[in-house]
Amino acid sequence: MAGTGRGPGQVDPKRLKEMAEGWGKLPEKERAKAMVELTRDMPPRYREVIENYFKKIAAQPEPTSPSGGR
Repeated sequence: MAGTGRGPGQVDPKRLKEMAEGWGKLPEKERAKAMVELTRDMPPRYREVIENYFKKIAAQPEPTSPSGGR
């Protein structure tokens, strides 16, 4: 689904967190494919910023809770 730029711009923080956590668990090929889909209709300057953001997320170690569970 391509973005139209006409949406309300509201982000569900819970959904965003789930997506960000799952991003680093995707195989490299799946991440590359998703990145193409996410940035297909964007100007190059936005594409670069988004790619760097997701690379940063993927490089972060997964947080652990003090109790050992989630």
